[in-house]
Amino acid sequence: MHFEGEFRVPGKAADVIRRFSDVPRMARCMPGAVLNAQADDGSWPGAMVVSFGPKKINFKGKATCDFDEQALTGQVHGRGTADMRAARIGVKVSFALSDVADAPRPETVVKIVSDAELGGVLEDFAKTGGIAVANAIMTDFARRASEEFSKDEAPAEEVATQPAQEVAALSGQVLVWVVVKAYWARFLHALGLAQA
Repeated sequence: MHFEGEFRVPGKAADVIRRFSDVPRMARCMPGAVLNAQADDGSWPGAMVVSFGPKKINFKGKATCDFDEQALTGQVHGRGTADMRAARIGVKVSFALSDVADAPRPETVVKIVSDAELGGVLEDFAKTGGIAVANAIMTDFARRASEEFSKDEAPAEEVATQPAQEVAALSGQVLVWVVVKAYWARFLHALGLAQA
């Protein structure tokens, strides 16, 4: 599954790449991500937790990260599996940062290119709603990263009073709803009934 997208976050690109290289900080912005201590080989073991009501599915795996602060680019490679019907995922995400010209405050555009291989029960899911889900996850990550980066601009006493966020599982119900909406939008577009 191939996905391309972009979003904006506050700050200059040179500052944003340094923030992105703080992997534990960025993991807190990824919906459902749980990160363990960095392994001796430099990889980051962890999990992605997806909840369907009271039922939670844990995709366990590891990621490796590479950041080029001079070029303002980076890559994340991840692999994971779940106990559920041989569900497995492999993903490579590349990103490039650039400053937004003429922005009233420093702002950075983050351009993402992602290629994912999904197997088992996830293979069919990728065909029907994978792009819609990738968009939803990217949107949520962008919102969380913007909130996180805004703390860097806030006075120190204001940041100190903000409560720590607990890790929230990625909502399976929200993902299913995103897929259903995308399916109906494609269906209506094929019938010529979609609004322009």
